Amino acid sequence: MSARLRMTKVTGFCLAAGAFLALASQAQRQTTPPPRPGSQSPTGDDQTQVARPVSVEVPAVNYFAQGETKVEFSPTPLMPGASGQGRVKVSNEGSTSIKVQFTGLKDATTFGNEFLTYILWGSVPKGRTLKISELALKGDHWEAVATTALHTFAMIVTVEPYAAVTQPSSIVVLKGASASNDTIRTPSAQIELLADAYAPPGHSYEPLDTSSGYPPAFIQAMNARRIATAFQAENYAPHEFEVAEDYYQYMIRKVIREKKASKHLLSVANNVAEIFDKARIISVRQQNGK
Repeated sequence: MSARLRMTKVTGFCLAAGAFLALASQAQRQTTPPPRPGSQSPTGDDQTQVARPVSVEVPAVNYFAQGETKVEFSPTPLMPGASGQGRVKVSNEGSTSIKVQFTGLKDATTFGNEFLTYILWGSVPKGRTLKISELALKGDHWEAVATTALHTFAMIVTVEPYAAVTQPSSIVVLKGASASNDTIRTPSAQIELLADAYAPPGHSYEPLDTSSGYPPAFIQAMNARRIATAFQAENYAPHEFEVAEDYYQYMIRKVIREKKASKHLLSVANNVAEIFDKARIISVRQQNGK
């Protein structure tokens, strides 16, 4: 290998490593320090750092009775130009496959720099709401291709900070329904949502560089870390935060060393986001005496 070629590779690696380190450092900065528990919010109200529960009612569909059903998603006032179309099919084995394309979705950061992605949820009437799939950007549209064990359920699409979330946010942009005239409908699902769950009162986040070339899983892991930090999870959920931090530092070292996103590192990144989110949840509960 010529000296010139070696120098070119070394230079490229240094630039990539520097960009990733800069992005990791950026994820730690905050534009406004988070208030301590019991401190006053900018409005002067003595509020604790807790998400306000809200809900949305969405018609559920018995897809098992239909076999294969065409579905359409209608927009909410939060994103009136969005839409979605696709199919839901229940196999002979009982699993339900979902394939939907979405158009007209704006950048998730429209609702705040802490939001990075979209999630499709399924909710059972008088039952649980489960995450079906993260939407994937494919050219000029978004897609959700997934399999679930649900048969009778309602669907919504929400804006989220990372794919590791366990409950839908209150930013609902699309509601699903069957497009068939002969659909067998069931009672509507009352879906509980999280409001203001990812930013303490008076706190704002800097934008993350999502054009850095790194997979979304890495950016979301960084985002989960700074959100957990904003809720002081290192103080209120020290064990979970420390475990997540160890994985996080391991992820950064391996990404810089390997210069590529292996399946192993993508799995680590997802794990990082999950544990940081758990730390955030525990921190909020601790600060509210639960």
